[in-house]
Amino acid sequence: MNRKLPPLLGLRVFECVARHLSFTRAADELCVTQAAVSHQVKALEDWLGAPLFQRLSRTIKLTELGETMVGPLTRAFDIMAEATGQALERDQVAPLTVATFDSFASAWIIPRLSRFQERFPDIDVRFIAKRQEDDALSSGDADIEIRYGNGGWPNLQVEKLMGESVVPVCAPSLLERHGAPTELAEVGMLPLLHDVFAIDWTEFLNHFDIRGVNVRRGFGFSHSHLVKRACMAGYGVALGRWPLVADEVKSGVLVRPFDEALMLDDAYYVVCRRSVSDEANVKAFAYWMLDEAELFLKESGPSPT
Repeated sequence: MNRKLPPLLGLRVFECVARHLSFTRAADELCVTQAAVSHQVKALEDWLGAPLFQRLSRTIKLTELGETMVGPLTRAFDIMAEATGQALERDQVAPLTVATFDSFASAWIIPRLSRFQERFPDIDVRFIAKRQEDDALSSGDADIEIRYGNGGWPNLQVEKLMGESVVPVCAPSLLERHGAPTELAEVGMLPLLHDVFAIDWTEFLNHFDIRGVNVRRGFGFSHSHLVKRACMAGYGVALGRWPLVADEVKSGVLVRPFDEALMLDDAYYVVCRRSVSDEANVKAFAYWMLDEAELFLKESGPSPT
C-alpha cells in the first residue's frame, strides 16, 4: 500500500513545536537553530496547503488543523521511540554483579581477570566489596557472592573454590636487616604485622605450643591486602593467607621464614541464588572461577599444612 506522507522531518519538528508551543524551546530540544525549525514548519504547511499555527505577537497557538494532527503524531513518535529502544536493548545484557572481599579481589581475582576477558569478551562484570557478614544475594545487590565460611548456606547454589591456611611470610629485605631465625620460637626477633580480623599470632603460636613471644607489638591493619602491602614493604613478618600470598611467594617477592602452617576450617565458595544458577553469565563466571581455582592449586599446590 502506498502511503502519502509529508516530509517526516517536518512532522517531527512540528510535533516538537506543538508540544512546547515555542519555536525556541523546540530548537533547543532538537539541537538546531530557530530558523531551521521555522523553515521545516513552513515547508510542512506548504505541503498541507494550510497553516498549523497562529502566529501572535508574543506567542503561537495551534490552528484547528494543528490541533487535529498533534495528538496522533505525538502517539506515533512515542511508539517509534519505544520500538527503537526495544531494538537497541534487545542484545544488551546487564553487567554481572559479583560481591567479594576486597582483599580476595585485589590479590586473587584481579591478577587473573585477563583470562576471563579472553574467554568471555562479551560479559561485563561489576565487582562490589563486601564484609564477612554481608548478604548481597538476599539484598539483591549481587548476582554472585564469593563467600568465606563452612559452606552451610541453605537454599543457595554453593560451589567450593579452595581451602585456606595461614603461613608466616615476610620480605627478603626484612631477613637481611634482622637476620633469619632458625625456628618459629625465634619469631620474636622480627617485627610482627597483624591482620586484626583474621587469625592472630597468639592463636597461631599456641597451636604450635610456643609461648613467651611478645605478640602485642607491630603494625596492625583491618584488611588483608594492607597487611600484605606492609609485609612486602619490609615492615614485619605477617601471617599470610595462602591464596592471597601464594603468587608473591612463588615470585620471591615474599618468603616463608618458617615451615609451619595452620590449615583453617573455613574455605572460599562461589555462591548464587538457585533461580539464576543456570543463567549464562552466572554459569560462565562461576565455572571460570572454579577453573582458575583448579589451575591455582596445580601451580601453587594446596594450602600448606
